[in-house]
Amino acid sequence: MLRTAWLIDTCGVKGAQPEVAAIKVVAPRVASSVLDRAIQVHGGLGVTDDLLLARMWASARTLRIAEGPDEVHVRTVARHELDKYRSRR
Repeated sequence: MLRTAWLIDTCGVKGAQPEVAAIKVVAPRVASSVLDRAIQVHGGLGVTDDLLLARMWASARTLRIAEGPDEVHVRTVARHELDKYRSRR
């Protein structure tokens, strides 16, 4: 993420587009994974309104939709990586 922030500062958002797309996929997935584990540890209490975990999980899941579907961002990263090899030919 620090490298991406540096790229945005030096090259602009267009120059950091593949990195931004990767972060938009990875960060919500990691957050969801951590929250899933926390809910699992707390058992039934983890899905009640007594803890904030269920609400946090719903918010993390919403992030994966709000910024565009993961598939769109994965495609952006894949195209960028494939373009590196296409330009070598």
